[in-house]
Amino acid sequence: MHAMELDDFNIQGALAGIHADIESLTFDCEEPLGSWAELARAFPNLRRIHFQDLGNVNGRRLLDADFFQRFPNLVELTTSLRPRRYITADLTGVTEDHLAQMTTLSLARCRPDNLQVLCALPKLTKLTLRVDATKVNFHLSADSALTNLALGLGSRVRQLDCALSDSRLTSLTLGKLDYYDDQGEPVAIGTLSLPDTLDSLTLDMLCQGSLPSPLLVGNRSMASVTIKPGKVDLPPQLLGALTEVDQFSLTLNEETAPLPSSLFAGLKRADKMELRFENTPIPEALLPDGLEINDLFYSNANGALAQANCLRLPKLQQAWMFGLDGDQLGWLAHSPSLQELNVQLSGELSHFPRLPALTRLTLRGGEMVELPEGIRHCASLETLNLLSVSLPRFGDMAAMTKLSKVWIQPWRHEQDKLPRQSDLLSVPSLSGLRLDIELTRFDPAWVGLPKDLELDISDDKLAMAWEIFKQSHLSDAETLDYLTTLASVRKPVQLPTMPANFHLVMMAAKHNRFKAQHKAWLAELAQSNHQQRPFGPGATLFVAGRSGFKASEIRAKAEELGFSLSKKLDDSVTHVLLGSAPKEVHRIDLQRFAVIDDSVLQQCFEARAPKFLQQGDQAMEGSVLEMLRSPEEASHQVAVQMLEQGGVTEAMRLPLFFILKTTTDNGFRKQIKHLLAGMGDEAFQLAVNDRILFHNCRGRDEYGNLKGQGVMVDKLKRQRKKWGQVLCNEFAKLYFDRFGEGLMFVLMQKEASEQRLAILDSLVEGECLNWRRGAGFDQILEFWDNDSQINLHWHPGFYLNDSGLLGAAKTELPAELAQRHTLSELNLGNCLLSALPKGMEHFRHIRRLSLTKNCLETLPASLVLFTELESLDLSYNHFREFPKVLMKMTWLKTLDIRRASRPDLDSDYGAGYRSLAVPQAFIDACPNCDILQD
Repeated sequence: MHAMELDDFNIQGALAGIHADIESLTFDCEEPLGSWAELARAFPNLRRIHFQDLGNVNGRRLLDADFFQRFPNLVELTTSLRPRRYITADLTGVTEDHLAQMTTLSLARCRPDNLQVLCALPKLTKLTLRVDATKVNFHLSADSALTNLALGLGSRVRQLDCALSDSRLTSLTLGKLDYYDDQGEPVAIGTLSLPDTLDSLTLDMLCQGSLPSPLLVGNRSMASVTIKPGKVDLPPQLLGALTEVDQFSLTLNEETAPLPSSLFAGLKRADKMELRFENTPIPEALLPDGLEINDLFYSNANGALAQANCLRLPKLQQAWMFGLDGDQLGWLAHSPSLQELNVQLSGELSHFPRLPALTRLTLRGGEMVELPEGIRHCASLETLNLLSVSLPRFGDMAAMTKLSKVWIQPWRHEQDKLPRQSDLLSVPSLSGLRLDIELTRFDPAWVGLPKDLELDISDDKLAMAWEIFKQSHLSDAETLDYLTTLASVRKPVQLPTMPANFHLVMMAAKHNRFKAQHKAWLAELAQSNHQQRPFGPGATLFVAGRSGFKASEIRAKAEELGFSLSKKLDDSVTHVLLGSAPKEVHRIDLQRFAVIDDSVLQQCFEARAPKFLQQGDQAMEGSVLEMLRSPEEASHQVAVQMLEQGGVTEAMRLPLFFILKTTTDNGFRKQIKHLLAGMGDEAFQLAVNDRILFHNCRGRDEYGNLKGQGVMVDKLKRQRKKWGQVLCNEFAKLYFDRFGEGLMFVLMQKEASEQRLAILDSLVEGECLNWRRGAGFDQILEFWDNDSQINLHWHPGFYLNDSGLLGAAKTELPAELAQRHTLSELNLGNCLLSALPKGMEHFRHIRRLSLTKNCLETLPASLVLFTELESLDLSYNHFREFPKVLMKMTWLKTLDIRRASRPDLDSDYGAGYRSLAVPQAFIDACPNCDILQD
């Protein structure tokens, strides 16, 4: 049997052919279908159809007589039962011949008068359908072939009569067919007679009054019974002759009458039983003595189960009990096979019976001075969960030899409500401790827990630090001291001054959370050591970790400058070059060895043997800088080869850094890292050595469209705290100079700084402030062809601000630019403006203003203060009406309002485009104004 799935993307192609080999079809299309004849022609031999979704067919979403006549050989027809978009069936005009082969039928919605037609089908064994009428009458005769029936009731159903006792049904569902079904008002059941052949029953609907008695007449053994009638009175003989059931579930809503004492009296075996009540009094024994039950779930209001200790369930293995008092656990002593217990208590729990097979215990609520002896001496218990339990101490837990997992969730997650943690040290095999708390401190007892224990303290960062410290050489006192400090640290910048051992251990573990702090500590220590014990001829150097210098270069420098290298950290060593991920840090004695970093080593190399480029050859330096600023990577590679011989000057540092972050060549990146080793401050070195790259921020996305600058700006924003604002601004300017975009990172800043102003000065072209060039969106504008320009006009944000990575993309014009330059023109075109930017008031003296290709819908009244303005370009915007402020600007000489209103998505600039009309009053008031319009 061949199968196919139709959706909105492939349906047209599929309907164009004929697929005689397809017998099974899944239809999932919202687009309209011309006719059922069209589908039948393309798929002439279908035997199975499943409708996941269906658009209109001949104007209706309906499976009608025409459909069934076109597909007479169907054996299986199903539709999605979800109520989002019902697919209705109308069998008017359908005969038994049209459905003669049908064995399985599932209809999301069907007319009630069609029920008897379906029930008479000779081969139909499985029927699922939903009806929605005030009265539903359903009758199955002995001739019916149905064995599985699911009858869903819509929100309008108020009365149900089902006569099914003569049928051969083995499975019956009445009420809800889907979780999302909304029944509405309760249903009155007049008649509900069930066959003796029934093996599975689900009654899931709000019922009115009382349920029929008995509901199950001759059914002694069943696989499943589920009854969810809402708030009703249960008759004592509801279950009739039922004695054995694999799974039984009863759910009652709200406050009900007491549970009949004989409701379960006839039961002898129930493998799994769920009793979910909200407030149903149970004055007598809940279940009969000796009931064979493996799994019991009970939920009710506190105190509703009066005779809990009368339960006798000798074969019980799992029990979830919600709504018991602390003194209602005595019955558990009669369940020696119990392996898992999950119980919600109220009041004090002082006694807990011995349970020799118990492996998992969850206590919810309740009060204890300490764990009862029955729990503390349970040698079989492997998992203990204490949730919202009032427990000041555990007590001696040494007898709990198999306990490996403990989970504690104190009331309101308060750490002060935890039981005494030192008691856990007596547990022989504890391997996991989970504490759901608002952490305020690191408990000293946790340090003494086994090193292989997994600690979950709702603070992943602190737990990770603890794991690192456990595997290190740190003493318990040091570990506790460090963890106590870290418990109050929410951000890396909050880390106080820490001892050297803290930094060494964290660096050895490659833990990057405090990488900037490690770098700062190392830089300060290295400079101090270099002043006290200068590195130079006669020194012996040991390299610990990865240095930015190549091993070959260090060896060459050793021979050139007269220091020696040691492969071992022994007494001959005078200096330790500490790099990233050092090993055996416990052997680094800061009193014996002078620890230095790459920066100190670079200083020593340059001070003792400056290279020719570092000796002031300005012409050569200028040539190298020109190559570094070239867009060609071949020029960069030549420049780097020269720098490896001639040395790096301060002016070359940033161009090299920019290439480092934008090249795709890993080998070339390593060369540049080597050249920059030790240069700049700690933040710069951190930026050089991190893994943040910008080589993939440009180009096209998965749909072939330009990515724009959003990816780059968003990534650079996230580096501000690590790199610092100054370096980020410098990088953004270099990126803009190379690629023509990315300066929005600077334009969107609100903070005034000399560096930002210097960058923005570069946007001044003569007497024009070209903000448009700085915004950098013109590349995307040029990328799209003329046919796509209307889409850009309709929704520029969608194309210019992909995924909203630029946020609101609001910029601010600094007043200083108006003061530092003589400006007569302001170009704010294609800047993604929905309103004029802040700072416009400082440029009232301009004569020309371009606002073209933005999202402006109106202009502020303050524009009337621009009394020297002669030319205003408002083309390609979203104005709905002619801006009122223009009526007062009679001094205008040129006004461009071409395409100034927003187009419709699916139209062009033809007859359907609504141009912005110029009021005659404006024309009369400005007779000398040249108006450019559509």
